[in-house]
Amino acid sequence: MARKYASTLTSKITPDNWKDQINLKDLDLDDLTDLIGDFKTMEKLGKQLGGFLKEAFRARLPEDEDFYEGTHFQIQFNPRARLGGLDEERITEEMGEDWVATHRKPGIEYTEMRVNAVEAS
Repeated sequence: MARKYASTLTSKITPDNWKDQINLKDLDLDDLTDLIGDFKTMEKLGKQLGGFLKEAFRARLPEDEDFYEGTHFQIQFNPRARLGGLDEERITEEMGEDWVATHRKPGIEYTEMRVNAVEAS
């Protein structure tokens, strides 16, 4: 059996109408707690499902391509690297090059997926 939302409002809310659907004056702490809980649960599902779909999409996209434009959205994959966010120059100055060389963490390489709406013509 499918899990029901805690708040009856949750299933009525869309990206276009949420400001009209949520009247804060009419909601007590129980109502707000249920809405927050529902949307935190949806957020977690969205992250899991997004990662799952990203992997499936990447597996189907030819290896030599990094861009696809569908009817409503376009997807672009970009290689990225993240290096330490610390002030390495200052740390090297204070701790010395040997210390930095032994404690520096390697950069992280990853692929960023950008999703943008296709402009209607």
